[in-house]
Amino acid sequence: PRPPTPVTVVEIKLENTPATFEFTGKTASSRQVEINARVEGYLEKIAYVEGSLIKTGQLLFQLDPKPFQAALDSAKAALTQQEALLTRARQTLARVKPLAKQNAVSQQDLDNATASVLASEAQVQAAKAQVDQAQLNLGYTTIRSPLNGLSSSANYREGALIRAGGSGSQL
Repeated sequence: PRPPTPVTVVEIKLENTPATFEFTGKTASSRQVEINARVEGYLEKIAYVEGSLIKTGQLLFQLDPKPFQAALDSAKAALTQQEALLTRARQTLARVKPLAKQNAVSQQDLDNATASVLASEAQVQAAKAQVDQAQLNLGYTTIRSPLNGLSSSANYREGALIRAGGSGSQL
């Protein structure tokens, strides 16, 4: 015959046990912002920790500014050159006006000098616009947070070529 099976006996006591519940969930922001580059360039620096809390104006990304700084320097040089041409055109007009009053030069020479000043003034304005555009593009290499919030992961890593705008360029 087999021996009896051992049985464990536990005395039951009345106790209050705290109820703990665990749930799996997913949260999503009610306000999501896509950060896209406005200029094309190489991603030089990711300046935030992915998943961290960021503040408005905080630096997020830095694109390589060197080509844009060179373009700005070139635009400034072109502006200086156009300003020099304007100065020369004004000096020529200043010399031609008294001579035209004395009929020492033709009316066409006076008209040419006047037109040259007007054209030079327009070229200076165009060169100033190029400087403004180059400054804007240089500014676009620094990408800052538009609002406070929790950051997500970047789609690109440092050294990647970022294309301006359009789909697929989201940082």
